[in-house]
Amino acid sequence: MAAPPRLRHLHLPSIHPHYVPYSLASRVQEHVRRQHLDFKDGSAASPPPPTLISFTPSPIYTLGRRQTTPLAAPEVARLTAPLQIPISPSQKNGGSKNASGVVSIRPQLLHSPRGGLTTYHGPGQVVLWPVLDLKSAHHRHFTVKCYARLLETTTIATLHRLFSLAAFTTEDPGVWVARSQFPLQQHPAQKHLDRIPYPAPPLPPSPLPEPEHRAKIAALGVHLRRHVTALGTAINVATPPSAVGDHNNDEATNPWARIVACGLAGRGVTSVTREVLSSVAAATGVGVEEVDERLAFSACSPAFLGWDGGEGGREGLVAGAWAGELAGGLGLGGGYGDGVEVVEAVEVVRLMEGLVGAAAGGGSGGGGGGEGREVVEEERGYLEGVKVGGADWR
Repeated sequence: MAAPPRLRHLHLPSIHPHYVPYSLASRVQEHVRRQHLDFKDGSAASPPPPTLISFTPSPIYTLGRRQTTPLAAPEVARLTAPLQIPISPSQKNGGSKNASGVVSIRPQLLHSPRGGLTTYHGPGQVVLWPVLDLKSAHHRHFTVKCYARLLETTTIATLHRLFSLAAFTTEDPGVWVARSQFPLQQHPAQKHLDRIPYPAPPLPPSPLPEPEHRAKIAALGVHLRRHVTALGTAINVATPPSAVGDHNNDEATNPWARIVACGLAGRGVTSVTREVLSSVAAATGVGVEEVDERLAFSACSPAFLGWDGGEGGREGLVAGAWAGELAGGLGLGGGYGDGVEVVEAVEVVRLMEGLVGAAAGGGSGGGGGGEGREVVEEERGYLEGVKVGGADWR
């Protein structure tokens, strides 16, 4: 008797300053999606497992389908101006061999098949792209609306399970929190996560806070091809916050200062780290900025929040917890995390090397034109960087 399918988790590694090119993550996504479509066409003998691709991208602004007016040249120059990216505490404490401090990276600009307007992806985020057939016989079926709700509830449950954050949804897309309204009650270590049964009970505030008191902590976007999914969720783990009147509006260091995120004027953007710091500040009576300064490499370190500082750091831990919640929502496995098969990092790197090699040789993704060559060279540079920084991945 065949073993029941599990959610296959591919976490694309990053080591500062080598973050995953969005183009390479898209190659991996299209490769996995093609496996599902080939099976639906009858050209593959067995169905591929549902797959989660997670990664922390190099800085990029993506434009949704509602962004129909071309950007003027000054706006393009503004969005693609160099952005200062600091090393994260978890990567520094985790012993990154590329821990060179602040680096300057020029964001890319890309049209995306998702809905909505302009948003940002980059270091400090974890992007989560499930690739699965909504009508597969091997897990629960979903309508498009129910699948979008699954992404939301998976994100809400993950934030509650790891950080006791009370996230919620509104009439606006994405997942939100009431900025600094709820004190953090516990700091569960990763080894304790299996003690909480699926689903982790989210605690939405009642009534919901007024729009000006909300902050987006995760963005959602979905694309479907014959019921096979692409894109998904991006959780702000440690990106800079943004709010109306926020002092942190330096466009050289805060990517949100350059845009109205998703076209939602008057809304703030926050992160897990910011909300945790705010909770600590509320509990101690010390200002957030002082807490941030004091605890940048201690309270926000892996040990403080149960992050072990290993491969993937804090973003990798969030991705792993999100995978466990998603598997439960799909009806895979017997309990939290049981329905997930994590692919080893060395295998993930080999897969990416093969896809980049195929692109360089004229396969999917090209490489023949000037732009294609630049894309392939960027992807090769990333792969060399993570292989040098992570000896276990070679």
